Amino acid sequence: MRRLSFILLILTAVMPLRAQRKDSSRIAVTASARQYSILLRWGMTTSRAWKQGNQYGFELTRYTVTRDGKLLPSPEVKVLNSQPLRPKPLNEWENIVQHDQYAAIIAQALYGKDFEVSGGGDKGIASIMAQSAEQEQRFSLSLYAADNSFEAAVMAGWGWEDKEARPNEKYLYRVRSLNDSAGVFIGIQDYAPLPVPGDVGAVFGDKQVALSWDYSLLKHYYTSWIVERSKDGGKTFAPARSLPVTNLNEKEGKPSPRMYFIDSLEDNNTVYQFRVRGISAFGEKGPPSAVTTGKGRHVLIYVPNIRSNEISAQGKMTLTWEFETAGNTIIKGFALNQAARENGPYKTVLTNIAPDQRSLQYDQLLPSNYFTITAVAKEGESTTSFPVLVQPVDSTPPAPPVGLAATIDSNGVVTLSWKANTEKDMFGYKVFRAGRLNEELSPLVDSIYMNTVYKDTVPVKSLNRKIYYAVAALDKRYNQSGYSAILELKKPDVVPPTAPLFSAYKVEDGLVKLSWVNSGDEDIDAHLLYRKARADTSRKWVLLQTFRDGTQYYVDRFAEGGQTYTYILMAKDSSGLESPPTQPITVTVPADPGGISIKAVNVYVNREQRYIELSWKDNNDGINEYQLYKGAGSQSLSLWKVVPANVKMVVDESLKINTVYEYGVRAVNKNGLSGPLKKVQTSY
Repeated sequence: MRRLSFILLILTAVMPLRAQRKDSSRIAVTASARQYSILLRWGMTTSRAWKQGNQYGFELTRYTVTRDGKLLPSPEVKVLNSQPLRPKPLNEWENIVQHDQYAAIIAQALYGKDFEVSGGGDKGIASIMAQSAEQEQRFSLSLYAADNSFEAAVMAGWGWEDKEARPNEKYLYRVRSLNDSAGVFIGIQDYAPLPVPGDVGAVFGDKQVALSWDYSLLKHYYTSWIVERSKDGGKTFAPARSLPVTNLNEKEGKPSPRMYFIDSLEDNNTVYQFRVRGISAFGEKGPPSAVTTGKGRHVLIYVPNIRSNEISAQGKMTLTWEFETAGNTIIKGFALNQAARENGPYKTVLTNIAPDQRSLQYDQLLPSNYFTITAVAKEGESTTSFPVLVQPVDSTPPAPPVGLAATIDSNGVVTLSWKANTEKDMFGYKVFRAGRLNEELSPLVDSIYMNTVYKDTVPVKSLNRKIYYAVAALDKRYNQSGYSAILELKKPDVVPPTAPLFSAYKVEDGLVKLSWVNSGDEDIDAHLLYRKARADTSRKWVLLQTFRDGTQYYVDRFAEGGQTYTYILMAKDSSGLESPPTQPITVTVPADPGGISIKAVNVYVNREQRYIELSWKDNNDGINEYQLYKGAGSQSLSLWKVVPANVKMVVDESLKINTVYEYGVRAVNKNGLSGPLKKVQTSY
């Protein structure tokens, strides 16, 4: 138990997360067991920590924890580097950058004078933002490059190969920087081959292919991917891109389950084979995935367009359409489709129409017909025209319906009924409604209504008191009759009046003066004015006055200074129905700001310990907070801090020598009222 506690103590000492530290900068460490050595990689998690790590370097310590499967009484400790691990000097990078593009990226990030970031200016905040963005790019791209070249990572002081590791031992490696440390526990016996990427799929299109593969299961093994393709039946494979594919857009909490890659193809005739290989954080290429095979497909982009149809006296239809001549070679021909309704179902009635044919004749017509023309593709999906309506001649509409009647209940449910038409070719009806007598009638159903009883629902709480209905009949040729006699239906009286409207307000001599426009409804009985005080904990609306004589002005003489009030106005009709309240008006009645003033402000300058102590005094009650202002030199005062009411002293350590500082203190009460600003100056 004593030995186990000692090991746990070591593990705790090198854990990368510390509960008492709020800084998000951390060292991240990973390791990979090889057959005869152990590879280690580390890096900082922020650009600021990355820059500091490059400056001060890292220390790598190895703790031998187990040997031959047994826990050692005390771990054997060895510091693997005699000097801090820092990036190699610039001149030592000259050879590796000649053959390793990732080493060139790291060298430029570490030593390059410029690491260009577009946008912004060269002065002020734009310059600061540009420098920050440049630092982030140096940091991000150097870590990306290190993931793809372990040799370059070692040159940068971010990697190590422990060639002294033994197969019968397991180690705890600790990497320590200036302010943090992290560790990883591993042994050569943990060696396992890198996994094979799985579930690789491909969707082939016109001279392109979209590949995808399972990313979520292997993202702990691989940091980037190589997509390889073959055009010679799998004899040779070459990378489809010069650079690996990396997922740079994964969001925390929303991991991406798959990786996607789109590649262009030279033509649609060559058979391509694709496979995927992963690259670990140590630049190692994993085994290739299973091969997915396919070739590009010609996509039919041309769509037939029916231009005309004519019906002869003998009832034979002649149909003509347009289709791009360039599409003749990639279709088998055309097909004619027929349906009794626009939305189908459609039945193919003519096939094997020649690719260069643009007209046909057909005589098996229904009373109403919808036709479409389909271009049958040799590969991929066919395309179909929009439907057109073809009807044999019949221009006589049915008679307008008669006997239209209706009832309406208190919920606004309307029941319409009428007598059925007796024509032999009757198809159905359309129901219409209008909100006013002379308003255009609007259809209530998009399709044909087959019954003679129809239910509608209207809002009873609307301004119009009446509703109007009519019905029209349609035959199977879609000839529509005239309207039935228009039916006028009175709605239940449950509509509240329209709301009044505040037009103006002002605070003058401590009085709140309100003006408004009364509701314009004819049956208004009264207008009700309510008020609510913000300081009132009950939060109830209080009725100030009821107006029945058309008054549109009110002076609130009972408002108290330093208080905030909200006002609303409502209208009530003769049925007792109340309108919605107006948009609330919130008014603050000023109080005497001198009543919450600061009595005295004092400063104490301590040049030895480099701070200024600011304190103040007041005798105010009901203070909510103090607003502190600061100005340096010729700068005007600006808000510096906001402190609670129980704080009356602060310390300023952000100072410059030989500078005159001006401070100001202002009290703010619980009603949000601010007192005068009390100022004081001092030299530092």
